[in-house]
Amino acid sequence: MATKRLCFEEVNPSNYEEVCEQLHPRSGHRIVVDDSNLYSLGGYNPDFWEVEDAEDTYYPLFKELWKFNFATMKWRKLQTSNNMPKELASHAVCRSDRYLMCFGGTGIPFGEASSNQLHILNLSTLTWECVACRGDFPEKKYGHTLTLDGSHLYVCGGTTGFMYNVDVHQLDLRSREWKELKTTCQTAPTGRYRHEVAFDGTHLYLFGGGTAIETHDFETLWRFDVQNHVWQTIKTYPDSVNGFPLGRRCHSCSQFQDDVYICGGLSRGLKGFDDLWKFSLVFHTWTQIPSRMDQPKFFHSADITPEGCLFIFGGVTEYDTKRTNKISKIWLQIPSLKESAWECICQVLNMDKIAEQTELSLLSLGIPRNYAKRLS
Repeated sequence: MATKRLCFEEVNPSNYEEVCEQLHPRSGHRIVVDDSNLYSLGGYNPDFWEVEDAEDTYYPLFKELWKFNFATMKWRKLQTSNNMPKELASHAVCRSDRYLMCFGGTGIPFGEASSNQLHILNLSTLTWECVACRGDFPEKKYGHTLTLDGSHLYVCGGTTGFMYNVDVHQLDLRSREWKELKTTCQTAPTGRYRHEVAFDGTHLYLFGGGTAIETHDFETLWRFDVQNHVWQTIKTYPDSVNGFPLGRRCHSCSQFQDDVYICGGLSRGLKGFDDLWKFSLVFHTWTQIPSRMDQPKFFHSADITPEGCLFIFGGVTEYDTKRTNKISKIWLQIPSLKESAWECICQVLNMDKIAEQTELSLLSLGIPRNYAKRLS
């Protein structure tokens, strides 16, 4: 059972029939992954405008956290405590070890019920904390980005629902103080939302995005120096055969080491994309990956495991009419022999049954401790 590299595969949950009546198709959600699980927070589906809310629902948004385990291939809806945020469309998330960080987003009505709060979920205890911060807060917004660098978080761009910006704010997680990194240069990119950002240790790189009527292309990129607070443009170099990716917003952008992977998105003409591109932060070159998703997607979400497997979940598949709750994945590099062997074991054995055993029993089967922990 050889692992396919650079080839999209549909992931088929073993309990899909059981959960599909709850795990509704969605867009505007966000996911993070680790080596064991995919976590999906929030999302939106206009089919739920008329559905009556219960005590813990907030339709047409999904006030939900789901977990998909890669070994057992099962979805599970997680019950959290201490008030999950409810601004769960076009929020921004990132992960730090066993903590999921969520900033901003919009509730209902869109743009009028937005947030500028940071919520942190302990993935081990499933307990939320609304972090009490001080300082120069970002505006209440959605469609922005959230980037973690050590003890600092960066929020860039987004919209209030009425205005767009590319403001950059930094939160010191130790002092819990926000400050705006006001630019010292005369030129800056135009305001935008549903763009994406990558970070090379010094610069935040802007990828695409736009407004309700425009999108930005990728031939020239803006980047922001977080130390000197300067915006500058850089020239990029096209794929030798396919040129540059077309301008888009509502795409996904996932960083793996020094490479950035842009997937899907929506064109200015409201056409969805099914493509995948790689951008080198070192050489500023574009490469189109010769594999396509099963269908165009935008307002989806994606993230990459520490081993280099890109997972994509949800999104709009036909403009404002159809959404999906499907998962796909693509290996971006050849996985280690251990990872390949683990994938084969998970495909051959009933990992759901094995997961019911104690850790000691799993170890007695010859499953290494770090892999046995992946079953939880």
